[in-house]
Amino acid sequence: MNARARWLVAGMFLLAVAVRWFVFLRWYRYLPIGEINDNVYYHVTANLLVDGHGFADPFEYTVFGKLQPTAGHPPGFTVYLSIWSFLGLDSVTWHRLAGGFISASAVIPVGLLLHRLFNERTAVIGMVGMALHPPLWMNDALILSESMYIPIAAWTLWFAHRVYDEPSWRRITELTLMLSLGALTRSEPFMLFFLLLAPIILLHRSLDWRARVTRTLGAALIAMLMLAPWVGRNLATFDEPTFLAIGPGYVLELGNCDDTYSGRLLGYWSPTCDETDSRGALGFWAAEDRLSTWPDGDESVIGAAKLDKALDYIGDHLSEQPKVVAARVGRVLGLYRPQQTADFDVFFERRVRSHVDIGLFSHYAVMIAAVYGAVVMRRRTSLLPVAAVAGTSILTAAITFGITRYRLGADVVFVFLAAVALGALLDRFRPISTPGADQQEPEGASVWPT
Repeated sequence: MNARARWLVAGMFLLAVAVRWFVFLRWYRYLPIGEINDNVYYHVTANLLVDGHGFADPFEYTVFGKLQPTAGHPPGFTVYLSIWSFLGLDSVTWHRLAGGFISASAVIPVGLLLHRLFNERTAVIGMVGMALHPPLWMNDALILSESMYIPIAAWTLWFAHRVYDEPSWRRITELTLMLSLGALTRSEPFMLFFLLLAPIILLHRSLDWRARVTRTLGAALIAMLMLAPWVGRNLATFDEPTFLAIGPGYVLELGNCDDTYSGRLLGYWSPTCDETDSRGALGFWAAEDRLSTWPDGDESVIGAAKLDKALDYIGDHLSEQPKVVAARVGRVLGLYRPQQTADFDVFFERRVRSHVDIGLFSHYAVMIAAVYGAVVMRRRTSLLPVAAVAGTSILTAAITFGITRYRLGADVVFVFLAAVALGALLDRFRPISTPGADQQEPEGASVWPT
């Protein structure tokens, strides 16, 4: 990559950072962090980690002053924030800026991959889209792990296409490490080991079956080594078997009850689903005493009880699953009750009304363009990486409930494919002479990395 290409990528990254930091300073600077939510979880846990308390439950600490181990979420985003805290940037403001900073870095792999597959103009379109598309920055001022997953999803596309081009041990290792980082940041990217990594190796025609199996098993071993420290810590710490996080029980319970299977909350979540808590799912702790009738034990015991309750409800309502799953997917894609879901984004997710409305229209435009982009993409290379990353987000919503921030992996894909579509249209009507992926460049001629 020569100086011109470096300056272009750096400029797009700075644009993305500027957008996110401006949004924070203009609209979210004085927004209270709240009391019992994911924002507090990541912020306080990161600071406790730097203070030498390990991964400690932030709610037990802030309410009761107790240091109890936690695996409420995978550790990746907490560790990232702890780096800022270690540098003395440990306030809510700095952690909100940290979210925007890492989210903005997603422009880099998107630009690199679009140039690799198409041309510089398409790369610029994609980077501008990643910088400006509202769904990709609306969460960044709220201290959520989604900010870190956005670049992970983008880098996953980059490394997956490198494996598709040449399934060498080095490239497979790179993709495996990125997917492991994703699984250590949010639970749902774990599915990409099965939806992306295994298929892209096992279906690769350049490898014989022995090589396919060997490389797949090798990738599995690398992934296990990456996840082992965190999983081992959890298995040794909690009463019930805990792997990446205790969250699945809490999440599934909130999405599976009468309120979310019919009526106005169909396909969404409801605090009334948590019948074991006298204040609902949002009333986890009280200042004087626990208002909950959860079973005795640590958070893994509570999580296991909630998971059992959710699975029992699902089992008792199997005939309703098609309707509920369709509503969840419809909500996350903005196709079912989009205005109501937007209202929930403002109320529950604490987003700015104008951002939500603009983001919804932007989402529709990008998603429609992405359809044509997928057609163009299919003529050039495999659709497996984009299908797997987008599919993971949609499958997550189908299993849990349809909130729009679960869609972020798909949003990265939609922007990527929309750039492909717009680039293809411009190439048709205003062709450029820069060699694309279908034209042979002299060796060493490209100033972009491959």
